[in-house]
Amino acid sequence: YNKIIFTKRKNLAQGFTFLEILVVITLVVIILSTTMPNFFNIFSKPYESEFNHLSKVLKILRNDAILKNNSYCLIFDLKKQQIMTSKEDLFGECEDNYLNKPKVLAPHVFSEDLILEEARLAEKNYVSTLESSNLLKIHINGSGFVTPFLLKFSLKDSTKSWEIESVGIIGRLELREH
Repeated sequence: YNKIIFTKRKNLAQGFTFLEILVVITLVVIILSTTMPNFFNIFSKPYESEFNHLSKVLKILRNDAILKNNSYCLIFDLKKQQIMTSKEDLFGECEDNYLNKPKVLAPHVFSEDLILEEARLAEKNYVSTLESSNLLKIHINGSGFVTPFLLKFSLKDSTKSWEIESVGIIGRLELREH
């Protein structure tokens, strides 16, 4: 009789329950989902990271502009090598306080490997006047229309350069190597 009880206990102690396996799988998925984007950013090229970041920012601002009928500004600062976002005031001017939420809209400094050499409107015969202010303000109105713009990035040693240009009224971005 003692032998039978011992074997029953042994069989009960083996293996995991379905609930335990489900909890472990859920934890693994949560950990991987938070670390994988950062893991892939390590291997992506700096200009691709900036292109992807700018695409996300434009998408969020356009969607919010359309849904809430707000107008926004996308501000490129050549001196500080960063991009900021803000709302437009009633007069169509960019506000001084920058957006911080969601996190992707917070002021973003460009990669140390890249230099934003030029930021200008993307009109064909446009002559840049950025020398005086070093700022380019792009407007996104309540209908989701984006002022066309052109950004020129280069490596610190100026061996390669890239352009990011917004195309069309919705601000679809194109990346070109020069």
